[in-house]
Formats: sequence, C-alpha cells, structure tokens
Amino acid sequence: MPKTLTRAALAIALVLTIGAAASAQGARGITLQTADGPRHALVYAPGPGPHPTVIVLHGALGTAAEAARDTGFVEAARARGFTAVSADGLNRRWSDGRAGGPTGGPDDVAFLRALVGRLIADGTTRGGRVFIAGISNGGMMSFTMACKASDLFAGVGTVIANMPGGLDRCDLKPEPLVMINGAADPMVPYAGGQVGLRGGRGEVLGAERTAAMFARVNGCGPTRTEPLPHRDASDRTSVERISWTGCSRGAPVALYRIEGGGHAYPGRPPLAFGLLGASNHDLAPADIIMDAFAATHR
Repeated sequence: MPKTLTRAALAIALVLTIGAAASAQGARGITLQTADGPRHALVYAPGPGPHPTVIVLHGALGTAAEAARDTGFVEAARARGFTAVSADGLNRRWSDGRAGGPTGGPDDVAFLRALVGRLIADGTTRGGRVFIAGISNGGMMSFTMACKASDLFAGVGTVIANMPGGLDRCDLKPEPLVMINGAADPMVPYAGGQVGLRGGRGEVLGAERTAAMFARVNGCGPTRTEPLPHRDASDRTSVERISWTGCSRGAPVALYRIEGGGHAYPGRPPLAFGLLGASNHDLAPADIIMDAFAATHR
C-alpha cells in the first residue's frame, strides 16, 4: 500500500477511534488541520459554555481518551464548573523541546495555540480562563507552553514532570503552579538531569528549581514545608507539601514531594513497580490541581 494511503487510513482510523471514545464518555471530538496534519482533542463540558477550561496533556505513549478515563481530570473539572479538554499528542508524544531529547517532532506549541484559539472561537471558553495540566511528557509540554505561550494560560499543574532543560526561551508570567513529583522517580529525576531509566532522553531541571522559577516570577517569599496525612499504612511513601509564602495574589506555588515515590500517577497502581517505582495513595492529583485553578478563577 502506498505510504500516503497508509497515513490517510491511519488518520481515518484515529478519527473513528476518538469519535467512539467521545460518544462513549459524553464528550465531543474536535479536529484541527495543522502543518503536521490533522490534530485531535476531546472536549468534556459541564453544560453550555463558555466555562473556565483545563487542557490536559497525556504522558508519552498515552492518548487523550486514556487521560480522560484514567486521571480524574474530567470529573474534577466538571465538579468545579470547568470544561476539560484532553488533547492528543502526535504519535502519542509531545515535542516539549528539552535539550538532548527527540528532534524533528511536530510543532506542538503551534497546535496548542491553535487549540486554545478554537476553544475561544467556538464559545467553549474565554481568553484568560484557560489552564493547562499534564502528566510526565505532557507535564513537560505544559511547562514549555508556560514558557512560550504564557499569554494563553491562567495556571499550570503537573504530575511527575519537571521543566525541560535548554529551552531556547522561557518567558514566564505570574500564575499559579501545582507540581506533584516522586522523590525517587527513576524516569524524571527529582533533582534534575537525564530523563529515562538509562538517561539519553533529554534533560530536565530539578523539581524544586522548577518551582522556584515560578516563585521568583510570582514574587513569593520563603518556603514552608508540612507533611500530609498518611492514609494507608501499607503505603511506604509519604507526602510533604512545599509551599512558597507571600506570593502575588492569585499566583500561589506548591510542590508536593512524594518521599519514596516513583514515576507513577498517585492514586493508581504503578505501571511497573520494579522499573518505575512506587505509587502514593494519599493524593488525588486532579482534585489538588483543580482546586488551585478554581481558587484562582473565583
């Protein structure tokens, strides 16, 4: 089969798959034509818009439908009167621009800019009411958007992700940030460095250094650290909340450090405990992040 026909068939199959997922979960699917081909997202609205909106970015090898189903953001957004938009990375990845990472990928900054424009144009949301949240590779892409498209977003939330290293520019603006990171993450190192179990997948800054970048822009003061209640005696991980004090109004910064936590989404079983480490069960990431966004929106 000719390569162009194969790509067309794959694109059609993807549209059909997304459409089926949207129908099954009460969402509508949207498609944008970009320089990299058709790009897709799922929109989960609590009712007729416009509503404040969170764009959710899946991790590497994930999909928009899986993120909507597995992360709790759809439910957490609806409970707070937000629309959740789960976007699909091309080939299940995001080109977050980290130094030493994959090259030659799609222009995901342009895609996400276009997605926000579409959501405003069709009455889903209004400018100034769009937030972004991501997991792992999607969290790195969220940081990239905060650096390169700060005019679009009113807040950032990330899970098991740090700021990509070596971005060609980073123009942050004051906005709330919530980070949730495993201190024993073997894939995205808490202290920064090479991504991947054996490295070689690009570089990230440390989690605390990432949060401190936002804290400086947000005019924050010293940090305060407090332990969170430990709800499961069989869970060997624990959580400390590091918050920056005295931040600008509406721009708090908080980092949830999971002691003993690996590269796992809290509240869900780890995908591969032996390789990626332990998951924590004291946190519900979507609720924590959406609470911060909702408090900013009031």
